[in-house]
Amino acid sequence: MFRLIFPVLFLFLAFHSHSQIRFSDAGLIVESRYIWRGEKLGTAPAIEPSLTFASGRFSFNFWATASIDKSYSEIDLTPAWQFDEFALSLLDYYYPVPGENNQYFNFQGDKNRHSLELSIDNYAVEKRRLKWMIGAFLLGDRNEETGKSFYSTYLEFKYPFTIWSIETEPFLGLTPFHGYYADRFAFINTGISFSKDLDLKLPFSIPLSLSFISNPYTKQSFVIFAGGIAF
Repeated sequence: MFRLIFPVLFLFLAFHSHSQIRFSDAGLIVESRYIWRGEKLGTAPAIEPSLTFASGRFSFNFWATASIDKSYSEIDLTPAWQFDEFALSLLDYYYPVPGENNQYFNFQGDKNRHSLELSIDNYAVEKRRLKWMIGAFLLGDRNEETGKSFYSTYLEFKYPFTIWSIETEPFLGLTPFHGYYADRFAFINTGISFSKDLDLKLPFSIPLSLSFISNPYTKQSFVIFAGGIAF
């Protein structure tokens, strides 16, 4: 099935080429550590470029991360479709294994480094203060004991607001059943983040953020600093 993903994406982009495909946004962020859904990935600061194109309700995002000590890297491709109040996204995660022979287009057995997740969210709806998303893996999170997919599922809730011109966002993430994230129902990603874009009257802005993150399931906590440029 992974072999079908990329031809479908290219056909989808070609279909939308008759309407105007525009550059939406881009950025380059440096994080003190890469924390994904309550889990630390990599052992050093990470560099994270991103690029998004859009055409009508359709968008296509490229995002990547690489730890400066080469302990972790990842490339994500995300086509998304915006409905009235919801966005439907198909995320392709590619994470090469350090020290091994990794081939992006090799989808065979234990050589495959891709996972596929389908998600839906209301993040883009400004009139909704309570933000939520739910994502489930379709491929790439196999149970090593049974050989079957976990269909690992993640739910997240956010309640963003502004205080003293600082964007403040408490969040709560959980998994409802046994899977990649935990062996049972568990809260795995809780905390609060503070962010602000510095506008220096340049062609780009400087986003800064500070996050306090806790994983109650693993009993780990993190303080994460991030900054960079955004166009």
